[in-house]
Amino acid sequence: MFSFDIKIPADIPGTLESVEYKIKSSGGAFSGDERSGAFASRSRDVAGRYVVGENSIKITILKKPFLYPDSIVESKIREYFEA
Repeated sequence: MFSFDIKIPADIPGTLESVEYKIKSSGGAFSGDERSGAFASRSRDVAGRYVVGENSIKITILKKPFLYPDSIVESKIREYFEA
């Protein structure tokens, strides 16, 4: 398990809508709202949660394959939230 923060985007609802669309369209799972939520990859081998704070979104990866470097998982999740 590991965590990292992402700067809060100007449009939280729009960003979360986009994240949900991207994750679900690739076969993953997403549930949540403007305060918190959870997500998982299509194969469910990567799973995490997010919590929207005052200045950032805290992402916590709860599950990932041992052989996947944290940096690779973080990079992919950042693509969803920062794009």
